Amino acid sequence: MKFQFYRLFAFLLLSCGLVIWSFGELAEHFADDKYSYQIDVDDLLQTYDEQKPTNIKRVARDSLSLPDNLQTLLLQGETLALRHSGDELYYYHLDKDKSHILVLGPVVTPPPKETNTSLILLGFYSSLSLVALWLIWPVFRDLHHLQQVAIHFGKSPQKLPMQTHRHSAIYPLAKVFSSVSHQIVDFVQMHKELSRTISHEVRTPLARMRFALEIIRPQIDPNYAQRLTEDIDDIEQLAANYLSFARLEHKEEALNQDSHALDGFMDKMAQKYAIYQPKLNIVFHHQGQQAHFDPVTMTIAIQNLIQNAMRFASSEIHVSFQQQAGQNRFCVEDDGPGFEGKGKKLMTAFERDAQQSDNSGYGLGLYIVKKIATWHYGKLELSRSEKLGGASLCIIWDDSLSTKIP
Repeated sequence: MKFQFYRLFAFLLLSCGLVIWSFGELAEHFADDKYSYQIDVDDLLQTYDEQKPTNIKRVARDSLSLPDNLQTLLLQGETLALRHSGDELYYYHLDKDKSHILVLGPVVTPPPKETNTSLILLGFYSSLSLVALWLIWPVFRDLHHLQQVAIHFGKSPQKLPMQTHRHSAIYPLAKVFSSVSHQIVDFVQMHKELSRTISHEVRTPLARMRFALEIIRPQIDPNYAQRLTEDIDDIEQLAANYLSFARLEHKEEALNQDSHALDGFMDKMAQKYAIYQPKLNIVFHHQGQQAHFDPVTMTIAIQNLIQNAMRFASSEIHVSFQQQAGQNRFCVEDDGPGFEGKGKKLMTAFERDAQQSDNSGYGLGLYIVKKIATWHYGKLELSRSEKLGGASLCIIWDDSLSTKIP
């Protein structure tokens, strides 16, 4: 990387030097130098000596006929440069006694510059641009390739081989990215295996524990039996939440985003929670007929919100869907104590409310809901319920933007 920096630095220095030189050449070419020899001519004419042979002639003043303006300049001591009909250049200056005119000529002048400086500069800058392109293009080409690889890696994590040439300017970056991709894939694979272990292996001993508990239930204190049942339920809930978290985090399930009927979706959701009606009044209602969403992930999100509400509600939970101006809102409200400003903190993965009881969950529910809302190009909004006075959690997404889900 240092070599690439030094090479670019040297190129910039050389470019600056060439640009300064080219502007100097351009200024010299277009400089008005017709008076660059004027002082020498004046000195030569003013120091004329008849005793010393020179190519200066001395003629009578009245032998030269000049226009009034030039005659005035000559009388004022100025040196006149006149080009004759034969394209010969002569210089005229009045002598000291002002009775004669000193004539210097003919003077041979250099031919006019015929070099096309514009073409030279155009070629120079074109060459400079080509050199800059030659140095910079490989960097942007490799960066573009690395960007495409990174986008593909984000959609489908896999171990990336080194495809960037070792002499490339971004070779160190590509090498680190390839190494990190191997580490990430190994971590994801380990995470998946851990999720499967929790999902399959943990449930088997839990089933045996539940079976054993039912056998010994008549022989133990009812409070202990109830406590053991709740502990087993908590472990099963933790396993289910963690499995959902792992699936969503690694996108193992493809989103089937399409237009779905709300009647059937809400009816299925109401049937799942009908058994809780004697204890909690869970009300389902909706406005609208169709909406764009993924039914699998949205079901997980709504279930997490309902389960969260069931832990804190006193007696009533409202599950509603509203559609207005192309915006969809799935809301779950309860009559519990609410979040009291802790909602944003509790949306972080594995974050729990330390001031709540052991039934406050495992810090995955709201994080999963937030993930699902993000995949639908929406958001999870937490506030206080105006109807019930407790917490209000709403998944809000634009129906038109949700159709962009890959």
